Amino acid sequence: MYIPAHSGKNSSKNTIYGVTIRMKIMLNEILEQKGISQNKLAKDTGISTTTLRNLNHNRTTRISFEILEKICIYLDCGVEDILRVEK
Repeated sequence: MYIPAHSGKNSSKNTIYGVTIRMKIMLNEILEQKGISQNKLAKDTGISTTTLRNLNHNRTTRISFEILEKICIYLDCGVEDILRVEK
């Protein structure tokens, strides 16, 4: 999965077919709702704190399906809860 380069807090901007879209990573919001820290998520899933921090600050150009799957299973949510496309 490709997420375009950083252009703002928790979102990436890209133009596809002349339409500007934003990929927004909602992980921090879900963690806050569930009262779970990044450190706890990292410890319980084996995902590095650096990876989670980069996701939360949108300092990443890609995310693996394995990491998405671990996050979704742990938080009992869907990919659409983690990643949102905004036009």
